[in-house]
Amino acid sequence: MRLLPPQARRPAVGLVVLSVVVVALGAALYHGERRAGRLDDAVDDWLFTIFGRDRAPLYQLLHVADLPVVIAVLAVVLVAALMRGRPDIAALAVIGPLAAIGLTEAVLKPLVQRRYNFFLSYPSGHTVGTLSECAVLGVILLGAAGLTLALRVAMGVLLLAVCGTVMLALIVDGFHYFTDTVAGVFLSVGVVALTALAVDAVTRRRVGAAAQG
Repeated sequence: MRLLPPQARRPAVGLVVLSVVVVALGAALYHGERRAGRLDDAVDDWLFTIFGRDRAPLYQLLHVADLPVVIAVLAVVLVAALMRGRPDIAALAVIGPLAAIGLTEAVLKPLVQRRYNFFLSYPSGHTVGTLSECAVLGVILLGAAGLTLALRVAMGVLLLAVCGTVMLALIVDGFHYFTDTVAGVFLSVGVVALTALAVDAVTRRRVGAAAQG
């Protein structure tokens, strides 16, 4: 069993490279900044205009991005993977989000030093938590056997809706700039994709070694 089907490996590598470029570019552009960039001004103002009256319900929906919720979902995935004999999925559920969150909070935020209302904001931690969780679920969905195309699409749309809602709430409720959330998206997806590629590589080596033994 593999996390990524063969046809998804090359796109996954490209996604990792693109993620590195986007996050690094943003870090260079917004290093030490304490205000919105031009892109942030345009997008944030547009979103405020459309969704400004919905700040209260959006704030409540933002709780799906709280760290305890993310941990609970990933814990369920971890237990289910171990019960089904899928250590590769278990490794992905632990390593991917942990690496993404750790990279955000321990490395990039202190390094970039971009601030929103005095708080370090680049990349968005809530975005990273939610997107890394959804990216793990997306990889599982990609390789899940026995699911119809319609069900895969429906579940994928649901994951995208959750991610989009979290990003929207973070911007409209005044926690992050638009580009903070974009960096969080690319960082999360890139780290989870890299983790999936690495786990698959380890799995192939173990299967090869077992076959030779």
